[in-house]
Amino acid sequence: MAFMDFAGTFHCVLDNKNRVNIPSGIRKMFLPQAEETIVFTRGFEDINLYAYPLDEWQRLTKKLRTLNPFDKQTRNFIRLFAGSAHIATMDTQGRVKLPERILEIAGIEKELIIIGSLSKLEVWSPERYDTYIKDENLSLPELSEKISFTDMFFDEGS
Repeated sequence: MAFMDFAGTFHCVLDNKNRVNIPSGIRKMFLPQAEETIVFTRGFEDINLYAYPLDEWQRLTKKLRTLNPFDKQTRNFIRLFAGSAHIATMDTQGRVKLPERILEIAGIEKELIIIGSLSKLEVWSPERYDTYIKDENLSLPELSEKISFTDMFFDEGS
């Protein structure tokens, strides 16, 4: 199965009905299996949203169903992650409507940024994103030194 990784940063604005026009650059990355549908849920940073094309969401939830349902942490994770989800189908103009409860999670009032994050999209308030990058002191050169990419680039014994 072919797939397209999401990449890039897109600046967007909500209209007066809380709809956001998904940029054509993102829509072009969707596979037909996504059926023009995006699942928005709470991001792991707890101040942003993750947005999955429907096919990727289904692939992820299939894996989550294999976790032990008798484990309290698993139940709590699924409750917070899947329970906060909102499923939205794009209209003919590529817009999706976001409910207030979803916008509140990310602190989005009018402007938002959508960041390609390989298999998903991240949705942020621009102010929260800038603060997060600054507070976490994120630097690509430093992160690249801290993360072991050895398995990606070298076969064992090389």
